[in-house]
Amino acid sequence: MSSEITIMVVDDSATMRKITRHHLTQLGFSKIVEAANGAEGLKKLDEEEIDLVFCDWNMPEMNGLQFLHALKEKGKEIPVVMLTTVNTQEEVMAALEAGAVSYITKPFSKDDLKKKIEEIKK
Repeated sequence: MSSEITIMVVDDSATMRKITRHHLTQLGFSKIVEAANGAEGLKKLDEEEIDLVFCDWNMPEMNGLQFLHALKEKGKEIPVVMLTTVNTQEEVMAALEAGAVSYITKPFSKDDLKKKIEEIKK
């Protein structure tokens, strides 16, 4: 994946979106789309071509797991990395079974994002 890809950050916390955007910008990514919840994220997926999604687990209106299921129903095959404060095996398995390619536990660093992006590139 080159730095020319478009990345969407889906998180109900404006602060977390800002932090994630900042880390991604430092890594050389400039095409970053933000959404405040899963429903908004799905709408933006219809409007723009997105190459990678970082998605929070716990959000109002539509949580991360619901977002993954809706993405699958739409037939979209976009890599999704879940962002979570809880790291239980049940949640991780549920996300992977729903189509997530990986997950990152909050708080995370720029290097954590870089590692995940490099893993997905392979």
